[in-house]
Amino acid sequence: MPNPSSDANDRESDLRAEQAVVDAAYEHLARMRARAEKLASEMAGADPDLDWALTRRAKGLAETPRALCFGRTDSASGGTWYVGRRHVEDEMGDPVVVEWRAPVALPFYRASWADPMGLTRRRQFVVDGHDILSIGDDHFGLGHPETAGLRGAEALSVELERARTGEMVDIVATIQPEQDEVIRSPADGVLVVQGGPGSGKTAVGLHRAAFLLYADDAMARANILVVGPNRTFLRYIAQVLPSLGEHAVVQTTLLDLVPEAPVRPGDRPGSPASERLKGDSRMAEVLAGALAKRLVHHDEDLEVPLGLRRLVVPAGEVNASLDAAASRRIPYASGRELFRDLLVRAVYDRYVDAAGEPADGSGLGQELRRAKALKRALDLRWPSVAAPRLVADLLCRPALLAAAAGRLLSEEEQRLLSRRRSEPWTPADAPLVDEAKHLVHGSPRSYGYAIVDEAQDLSPMELRMLARRCPGGALTLLGDLAQSTGPWGLRSWEEIAAHLAPAGRPRVVELPHAYRSTAQVIDFASRLLPEAAPFVSPAVSVRRGRSDPRVLRVAPAELVGSLLEEAASLGEDYATVGVIVPDALAREVASAAASVLPSAGEVSRDGLAKRVTVLAASGAKGLEFDAVVVGEPAQVVGEQAAAAGSDLGAGLRLLYVALTRPTQHLSVVHSDALPSSLAS
Repeated sequence: MPNPSSDANDRESDLRAEQAVVDAAYEHLARMRARAEKLASEMAGADPDLDWALTRRAKGLAETPRALCFGRTDSASGGTWYVGRRHVEDEMGDPVVVEWRAPVALPFYRASWADPMGLTRRRQFVVDGHDILSIGDDHFGLGHPETAGLRGAEALSVELERARTGEMVDIVATIQPEQDEVIRSPADGVLVVQGGPGSGKTAVGLHRAAFLLYADDAMARANILVVGPNRTFLRYIAQVLPSLGEHAVVQTTLLDLVPEAPVRPGDRPGSPASERLKGDSRMAEVLAGALAKRLVHHDEDLEVPLGLRRLVVPAGEVNASLDAAASRRIPYASGRELFRDLLVRAVYDRYVDAAGEPADGSGLGQELRRAKALKRALDLRWPSVAAPRLVADLLCRPALLAAAAGRLLSEEEQRLLSRRRSEPWTPADAPLVDEAKHLVHGSPRSYGYAIVDEAQDLSPMELRMLARRCPGGALTLLGDLAQSTGPWGLRSWEEIAAHLAPAGRPRVVELPHAYRSTAQVIDFASRLLPEAAPFVSPAVSVRRGRSDPRVLRVAPAELVGSLLEEAASLGEDYATVGVIVPDALAREVASAAASVLPSAGEVSRDGLAKRVTVLAASGAKGLEFDAVVVGEPAQVVGEQAAAAGSDLGAGLRLLYVALTRPTQHLSVVHSDALPSSLAS
């Protein structure tokens, strides 16, 4: 018979041996970091490329609170590799830990009983800080084939049960095979990752960024662009890439990519119809038409006084120069400079005809460029314009809009766009300003790759923004069609092809499993899908939580108090609690929370740093909490449906977003009747 005491002694011996390896790895890492920092300091200023490489290496060796080493593989050929978040080597240059992105680490994530990839054993560590708490082994080739399919199930369970901290953490130790395939997939073209709540699609996207930076130095130099739906979301994910040793990433929102636009986070949208129309790709042609209308012929000759001479260029020749510059396919501002150069050349030639070549031709040319008469001729025919002014003029001058739109927009559509100058700008104006800036000044800064989260709500004009910044056409879009709520919410990922992948269809992959959301939460929220998103298959949760959703109906006067009472109760058991309410109630609930819950904060003010966070449903996408209290679901649906032009599906999809934010427990507090699919 097996001896339990002997087995326990063997496990303890194994754990001590593995802990010794990990302890040594931390010592080697410290030595490597000190050496890299010393070298970077000594070589500073010698060469920009060398500076960049040495600084990147020193940053990449920084220690993080997350585990350095989380497992090992043993191969049939006798080789053993320890796998972790950093490459660590000893004084002789031999690897102590291989980085998770290295090809040799691939079997750690992908090996299965069906395909062990040459392994006899995969060992997973459950780690807290520097300490290994337990060890789990997969022995390939022994016993029955696997049936569960979850890699490192014990470590995954520990990670999923870990309390939220207000910041997303990396999943590098528990990446599942289906996630790893996305992370390591080729960088060319457009990759779409469809993933339901808790599927880890955001984390997968960030780990994909880290993998691409590792695999391609040129991409690291060009930087990767990570685009999130709002600044709260960016704060939430900010530490993931640094924890993986990567800093060559720009994390931003679409709105922040257009600092010239007089639009700020939180600005209210216009009517659903006008916001949708502003996102239509036809607006690019309308803006180009409005810009072209600024070029005009004029019957005034160009007369430039120079000393006692008056140099005259006939109006016809000036207009011909304008046409020559306008025929070039260059940005508007560059065309204006070309037109200026042509005028300077024409006046210069008149001077040469009259007085011969000047002793200092360049000096004469500079004097002519500064001539007031020449600037007047330039401004009459090719006036300068800033991008926001071009958009404002288009929307506030019906005659210009009609002339620019031609047959592109109907009269009714033109009326939808028209506004008074005193009216505020809206979020859908920002992509218009970006398009105008592109037309006036040319392409913006480009990136080697872009990873875009919550992509299911992007309009064609927003997709054009992204395409401009990734001229190579290499992007990963992360999203969930069941969570599309905006005016351009997608029903199919094929709809993006014309705007991002005109040469080929995007590759669409699905992450079907919900790892961070419990089965009880997924099952409850998925009741909405037959009506909200019949085109999406419900996510399949891999775990059950400790409790079923709790639904409380209260009197209207008791709603706010009951919401906060439930949040306070959950705050005794969970590290982070989200209170998600209709937008119209958010300020009232946040104000009440501030007076009765010392641990409460408002997402717009405190981010996710408080134990209890109050936020509007419209700002909940992408965020996670241990427990969530959703208030007045019917009002959440109604608000969003009205904002989307009486689209009930959009309202139900926003409620689906709100209900799927918890990783442990969901409570619902309401006074109005629940949507019928939840009441059944």
